[in-house]
Amino acid sequence: MNANELADKLEQGHWEGGTREQAATMLRQQQAEYYSLLVNHDKLYAKVVEQQAEIEALKAELKLIDELVRGAK
Repeated sequence: MNANELADKLEQGHWEGGTREQAATMLRQQQAEYYSLLVNHDKLYAKVVEQQAEIEALKAELKLIDELVRGAK
């Protein structure tokens, strides 16, 4: 059960899956998982930005090499 499903059941008064403490624990676990995913997303995004910069640098280097080869002919 995700946090939204738990919240819906609690609002409707239909959650008989355990105690309030268990519900609180489930919500804390969901929050911890969300934070973990957010941190991983930020790390992956930073890696993508880094790789895009490397690609642009390689494109510029390839263009320069191409210009040198054409000029040598």
